[in-house]
Amino acid sequence: MTATTRELDKVHGHLIQFLLDDKGLVLICTFGLRGSTFPNMIEKRAVPFVFSIQASLEELGVQCRIGSTFGKTYCGVVGGLKRHEFTVLGPSVNLAARLMASPDNPGILVDKDVTHLSSQIFFRPLAPVQAKGYDDLVPIFEPIEIENDGKWGLVKKNFVGRTNEIKMAIQSAKDMVQEGVACRTGAACRMLFVQADSGTGKSSFLVHATDRIKAIMRRVKTLHRRTFVVTNVSRENDSRIPFSLFRSIFRDVLSQTQADDEDSLVLSELSRFSRSAPESSDSSTLSSTSSFVSTMSTDAARFRYICKELDAPPEFMDVVGRKLLGLKEKNPNELTSSGKAPDLQKIVDFIADAFIRSTKHLYLVLLCLDDVHFLDEMSWKVVQAIFERGKKVLMLLGSRPPVSNPLSIDSTFWDNLQGKYCDEGRFSQLNLGPLSESEVRTLTAAALGQSVDDIDETFIQSTMSTSGGIPHHLSCVLDAIKRNHLTRRITNGKIGLRSSLSGESNFASVNELQLSRIDALDFNVRNVLQLCAVMGMEFELIDAALAYSEMFANVKDQIRQNEASASLRLALDAAVEEGILEQSYIITEERNAEEGDIGGRSMGDVSISLKRRQAHPFYLNNRRIRFTHDSWRQTVLNVLLDERKQEIHHHVAASLERDLENDVALNEDDTFDRRMIVFRHWKLSGNFDKASLMALSMGSQMMWFGFNSQAILLFEDVLSTLTNAKIADEDAEQHFGISQPVLDSLTTGELEALVRILIAKGKSHSTLLQVERGWDAYEGALDIINNTPSADDEGYNRSVSFPIFSGLFVVLKMGAVAEDSGHTYERTLCERFVEQARLNGDPVHYGRALAMQAETLGRLGLYEEALSVVDEIRGIYDIETQHESICKAYGSDRVAQAFTHSVNFNDALGRTEAAFDACRYVVDHLVPKSSPGNIHNMFVLLYAVVVFLKENGQALRAREIFQLRVVDAFEKHFGSGGSTVSKPMFKPILMLLDLQGHQDDEIDVDEYTSWALDEENFVLKPPSQEVMWAGFSCSPLAIHSEICFFLSKRQKDVEKRSVLLTRAIELMNKSISNTVHLPYANNYAKTRLRFIQKEDDAAKRFRDSPQQ
Repeated sequence: MTATTRELDKVHGHLIQFLLDDKGLVLICTFGLRGSTFPNMIEKRAVPFVFSIQASLEELGVQCRIGSTFGKTYCGVVGGLKRHEFTVLGPSVNLAARLMASPDNPGILVDKDVTHLSSQIFFRPLAPVQAKGYDDLVPIFEPIEIENDGKWGLVKKNFVGRTNEIKMAIQSAKDMVQEGVACRTGAACRMLFVQADSGTGKSSFLVHATDRIKAIMRRVKTLHRRTFVVTNVSRENDSRIPFSLFRSIFRDVLSQTQADDEDSLVLSELSRFSRSAPESSDSSTLSSTSSFVSTMSTDAARFRYICKELDAPPEFMDVVGRKLLGLKEKNPNELTSSGKAPDLQKIVDFIADAFIRSTKHLYLVLLCLDDVHFLDEMSWKVVQAIFERGKKVLMLLGSRPPVSNPLSIDSTFWDNLQGKYCDEGRFSQLNLGPLSESEVRTLTAAALGQSVDDIDETFIQSTMSTSGGIPHHLSCVLDAIKRNHLTRRITNGKIGLRSSLSGESNFASVNELQLSRIDALDFNVRNVLQLCAVMGMEFELIDAALAYSEMFANVKDQIRQNEASASLRLALDAAVEEGILEQSYIITEERNAEEGDIGGRSMGDVSISLKRRQAHPFYLNNRRIRFTHDSWRQTVLNVLLDERKQEIHHHVAASLERDLENDVALNEDDTFDRRMIVFRHWKLSGNFDKASLMALSMGSQMMWFGFNSQAILLFEDVLSTLTNAKIADEDAEQHFGISQPVLDSLTTGELEALVRILIAKGKSHSTLLQVERGWDAYEGALDIINNTPSADDEGYNRSVSFPIFSGLFVVLKMGAVAEDSGHTYERTLCERFVEQARLNGDPVHYGRALAMQAETLGRLGLYEEALSVVDEIRGIYDIETQHESICKAYGSDRVAQAFTHSVNFNDALGRTEAAFDACRYVVDHLVPKSSPGNIHNMFVLLYAVVVFLKENGQALRAREIFQLRVVDAFEKHFGSGGSTVSKPMFKPILMLLDLQGHQDDEIDVDEYTSWALDEENFVLKPPSQEVMWAGFSCSPLAIHSEICFFLSKRQKDVEKRSVLLTRAIELMNKSISNTVHLPYANNYAKTRLRFIQKEDDAAKRFRDSPQQ
């Protein structure tokens, strides 16, 4: 009873009756009594309880049989006044009793209603039974507990070798637990990195090491219940999906979350290990814990709790929880979203802290990751943060050799792992090689079911020679021997090979062995294997079925679909029987679907929407199919012609894309992983048009989050379909790596897609401050347009190329190439843009071209010409009709920003009143009509205005405008956790405006002084901000210099005043040297420097005077 109540407490079930007689013990448990219903109650609580109680009783040596049903029952008191009891009555109760008592019960039996409410659990159908209260035979099922998600491998019966390596992993786990218990705070994280070539047994080693560690922990109950094992196998697509690892495991991590208070933890321990005195528990504590558990019934609820615990900004629930990690909210419209992604480093820190927080109460967390050479950059960053800051986490990582399969890991972190962390005993690296001859002998004997001494030495030498001691190759050789009955007793009485296989050649190569086995299969099986090989190392049965139907045009109606499905299933079964494929059970719905309180509904309330995927015969019996080893897949692919591969990729892509289009309930965030798979197949099919459209869609999504590195990889994937295209003339001229014959064949639509890809690639590089690469992408786009015949077609949209000019202009300002003194290239670029935009006739692009020309003229000091262009812009620009389109095309309203530049142009010419007029036009006319959520645009519009106003006696008015339109707007739309490139400038600008506006007033400047005395605050991150913002007004270092100057005037401490003045001069000198090619910013800095130096000279004279 203690074990039962302990497991029931975890899921808030109820023990109704406890009956003991001479026939044994019967316990009646229920879920869903009034006031205790939960979302997904059956599959998230009741069925998992059935598994856990069975395992707990087996640990105690108690054999049990369980019957589980779902239905409406009477719950209440039965009996008379003196003798009565609380019970449950009804047909479903009777059925549960009959299932429990059935002699055919293998351990657990459930009825059909339970299976309908448990889409995440696999059930094996059994023969129906006759039951009292039911007219027809009752279908019954056996639930199958899946310990892994199908991606992690299974323990192999004949695993041989790696003894020392496994002992090393086990010892690391033991040491961490013992160290954690000793220090009570938990041991520092450790990492065991296993690298090995294909076939060497890396994955098997990780599976068996994990299993052995779990077995060790299981021996000690307290350790077993406080040990958490999370596994993941990365796939090729994962390198393109940001946070791919945590999209896979984060929900499992959240499931470990407990209340973060000592009473709850103590109570949790008491409820697990001691039920002897429940009356002693504090009722308020019990109530608190009950309330906590009941509110943590969904992944989204646990995530909200973690967000609150970690004081995360409100937008994290939407941006990080839903968009990045795929968590679902019951009411998604209620989520708070800023419209912009939080800072990437904050996301990394948050996910790492959430992992640490969710597992802090555990003794050991075993994080087992295989094929991490496919792991994406952002997942590596989180792994790094967990390793450096976390406790009690043992990481077992498997990878192909990094020399040939580079990791996306931070190079400094990798060096630290192999350096200081290795010296500290926190990092170990294992290199798995071939098996030794004695291990080959042991594995051979086990495979043949013989003793080691019964195997002839020549047999071992032959297998060793053919396999090279590589575990997978050896398994293939031994399997071929067994299947073909190639063993016999030789004259010495030992097991040897048949004489027909003796001689120099011994066996064929492993590849030839696999190929011969494939050739021996039925024609349909070989066709299905070709489909499987093209689909990937691992895929879902339902996806293979949809693609299989796509490959045959006559599969239209339901009957033919069923026939095709049967044919596919027979072929897959044959491949599984042959040992080429393996399968595992998976869920039939999205695992993270947060449904309503389905457990409290009647069966009549449950309905199924049959979309294309759900309507397929395989939907309710879906599986995950994978090759038993990558060598099988490669063998199949190697015999396929390239044209055939592309044809199959096309069918797969078309079927999966159609399935996505039919699933209208899901948005782009929900289907990102699936869209990445579709993209891969379109790319490998050679369909540039389809692949480029998907890459632009997903790439823009990545860029929105700030995943520019991953977006670049995606764009390069698309470009590879053109750069790798086979042509007859290998010496043909190339443009951005694409041969001229390929460009000659492009249609106008394909050319437009190619240009958009290169523009997006250039923008991503520019955002990462890789200005030279950004320059190459933009220049490559122009070069391709100039050398592609379809660019001259009437149907070609010339406006597609306009962002190229804007992009080149940006990277030029960032110093992508060295310009001559007359800025010849830049001026020519502007003239080309203006002419092309004028011919196009769209005021959006024409206005941008003119604004670019005005800015260029201003940077050359040609202010009169620049103002003339601004006047021309005034005649075509209408903010009410053009603002949104300009922002969409160029990121911000680059046309409106020309009027901001006119403030500087007039100021430089000494036209103060005209500059004031320009300020009023920006503040009163443009700013109110601009998008308030586009903070970057708002900052650029106001930066020059704010600087001019402060220089003309209106610093406090400038501060008021800046606070309202920029700082407060940022907090409103993005929150404290948001980010924008101008954010580092907010505080210095407000500080300077405050100091300059209150020159004659007494204000508290202690905080400002502390800030100014910290040199770290003057390090620009990134450094390119200096030149970037100097292009709009004074440079950031000039702002910093003036802060030091105004603070020095208030400083009574002579030494501090000297430090501040010295720093002001140093910073202003740097500003001057940084703005040599920006005349307005340069002149501003020189003017301020002269004024500061006067103050400094006066201060020095004062210090040197006799009075001092």
